[in-house]
Formats: sequence, C-alpha cells, structure tokens
Amino acid sequence: MSNLAIERAAEYRLHTLGLTTDQVLRALLRADAEAKHTTGLEPPTAEGTIRYLKTVRFLREELVPLGWDVDNYKNFCRTIHPSHAFSVVTSSGDDVTGVEIPGRVPCTKYPKGELTALAVQKNAEQGTLDLGEAFTEPAIDPAELENIWFLLQRVTPEYIYAELSLPTRIEGGMITDWEERILLPRVPREDPEPTASTVEEPPAGDVDAYSVDVAMR
Repeated sequence: MSNLAIERAAEYRLHTLGLTTDQVLRALLRADAEAKHTTGLEPPTAEGTIRYLKTVRFLREELVPLGWDVDNYKNFCRTIHPSHAFSVVTSSGDDVTGVEIPGRVPCTKYPKGELTALAVQKNAEQGTLDLGEAFTEPAIDPAELENIWFLLQRVTPEYIYAELSLPTRIEGGMITDWEERILLPRVPREDPEPTASTVEEPPAGDVDAYSVDVAMR
C-alpha cells in the first residue's frame, strides 16, 4: 500500500519538493476556467484536452520563474525541479483520485505511452520491463526519467480532486500503484461570492494579471 500524506502532512511533503498547495491548486483552477469555455460544439475530447494543456502551462507559469525547467520530448511534458532530481507531469485520474478509500488506490484514466512505462520502471527499480517489439529506446538520458511524479486530477460538477503521486506499477498502459500519494484539498469549481476583503484590483497596466484565492478545506 502506498504511503499517504493528507492535510498538514501533505502540505509539508509538498514543501520538501519545492512546491506549495496554492501553486498547484491555482494552476488547476486556471485550467478549469479555460476548460469551461467549451460549448459542446467542439470535438468530444476538447474539454479534457484543453484542461491538460492549460494545466501544464499554468503549473509551469508558477514554477519556471522559480528556476524549474521544462522538457517536452515526444510530448512527455515534464516540469523539472531545479536540482533535476525529479520532475512533474500531469494526467487525469479515475474516481479514487484525490480521496482516501481504504484498500483502493487511483489509476490513470487513460492508457499511457512508452516513456511513461519506462519512467514507472525507473521509479520501481524493477529491472528490465518488456514494452513490446515496437518499443525503441528513447534518445534521452535514462536518469531524466527517474522520480517522475504525476499530478492527477479528477473533475466533478462541483469539485476538483487532485493529488501528486509517485507511480511504481503500470499494467496495460494504466498506472495502477504508487509509492507515495500526496492528497491536495478538494476545491469548489464555482467561484465564491466576491467580497471587499478577497477581491484585488490588477496592477495598473497589467491586464493579464490573474489572482485566485484558494480556500483550504
């Protein structure tokens, strides 16, 4: 069973990774705001695709100014800690994502590719993993695929559930087990009523400023 961190323990564990709860939740909420603009007239995958793309972008907007790096080799989009000791990728998760259910752990919602399988192998230190005859060794330093954390998110009509977790098993392209899970607070998707104490005017001339107050639960 994976090691589980929640509430204060989760906040502390994120801190040891150079992250904060606010940084991650702010990226998720900004991506959700973008995904809400879909109308149903786009292709069926539009909302999920936009959510993924914007989560990657907004998380990087939080972290790159702090010295984090990025790499998009074969569309395996890693956001890399300044030490290069680990990196973060994003994914959607199943109905166990972001919650504690005894005896159950989350899975990725959709099958993953070869680089993900290799990264999970590195995390688990399982030795040789048979990825099939079609697999070709990637032109990337294998060390770069060690300690890759997954920012999983699950969206319901009311809330975003999320966790940052380190995978150790992949079966049929689906990640099915984790060495460690850091559960984030669930956040409501509907914006709270604005009040004089929470609304801030953007800086003069900065029309793109974006501020999100995250209510910890």
